[in-house]
Amino acid sequence: MKIAVDLTIIRSEKKITGIERVAIQTLENFLSNKALREQNEFIILCAKGGLKVLKNLKTEIDFRGVQVHESPFTNRILTDQIWMPKILNAIRPEHVYYTTLGFPAIQQFPFTIIIHDAVAWVKSETISKGMRFYYKPLIEKAVKNKNLKNIITVSEFSKKEICKALKVPSDKIFVNYLGVSPSFQKNLKLEKEDRILREYGIERDYIIAIGTLEPRKNLQSLFYAFEKLVHEFNYKGKLVIVGRKGWNSDFIIPEKIAKKVVFTGYVEEEYLPFLLKGAKVFVFPSLYEGFGLPLLEAMSVGVPVATSNQASLPEVGGDACEYFNPNDIQNISEVIFRIVSNNNLQKRLSQRGIEHSQKFSWRQHANNIIEIIQGSN
Repeated sequence: MKIAVDLTIIRSEKKITGIERVAIQTLENFLSNKALREQNEFIILCAKGGLKVLKNLKTEIDFRGVQVHESPFTNRILTDQIWMPKILNAIRPEHVYYTTLGFPAIQQFPFTIIIHDAVAWVKSETISKGMRFYYKPLIEKAVKNKNLKNIITVSEFSKKEICKALKVPSDKIFVNYLGVSPSFQKNLKLEKEDRILREYGIERDYIIAIGTLEPRKNLQSLFYAFEKLVHEFNYKGKLVIVGRKGWNSDFIIPEKIAKKVVFTGYVEEEYLPFLLKGAKVFVFPSLYEGFGLPLLEAMSVGVPVATSNQASLPEVGGDACEYFNPNDIQNISEVIFRIVSNNNLQKRLSQRGIEHSQKFSWRQHANNIIEIIQGSN
């Protein structure tokens, strides 16, 4: 089958967050699977400069013998609405797989989209203007298109939310769990971990949180909970926040803990496992997630996890995490303290997390996509 794979979400080496990593791992596992390549012809659609970015990211993507087309436009809308319909009409694929929510408003070929969550409909106050005025209407139009064959999502929670928000029949939506990048499953050397911590000015005995700095990640509540942890529970370590700034990323950091909060900014994936592994606990206070990839990545390196009990997170975390109410600052601080003050609990969560994360596979994720596509054509 001739399958066009949209990778136009990859635009900059400094903007590789969760959704971009999903797209990269999907493509990598399409192209590294000999059986899939023998059965299918993959054609890759990239943003302007996207191929160079992919090659610079030290991925295992094997582009040999693969047809790649790059947009001449830097503008996202021009790429989606002018270039992409033109190139698709030229290559005439049997199916198009969109790894992002940006795609042509008019679809002439059978296509499948991945929708990670329904946040644009159920928590619209937490989304950017770009999502509200461009991507959201595109999705609403796409689900009514006769050429839409499948919607893939990443949790049972998201499937229910999407069905309800977009009035889509449940048999058109397929749940396909994400995986863990091999970089998180390697034997991480202590010497390299020490060097990376020094580079970021991080001392041992710290708490870590990872995610784009935006409202639904609920970092404001984490700052208040950390303040309680320091002053009520006498915690001596620091709080490390990893992630690039998103929209509306202004936070109030209580003055008493200002010197104990470290912002690293964007961190490349090859360094993330080391920052995670060195932490006492990974905290994920998000109000809404379709999956929660950082949760799985933290588990895979053996760091104990404390996470929100909302949305998809209990489904993904299972019994390998400690949970808290993300709207209850006292509860957040108490759960974190319970972990950092109890070595036996840390060891138990670490072991459970490693075992639990091994149930998730990018190779299986990629195989499932092709099975879903082939089953609908």
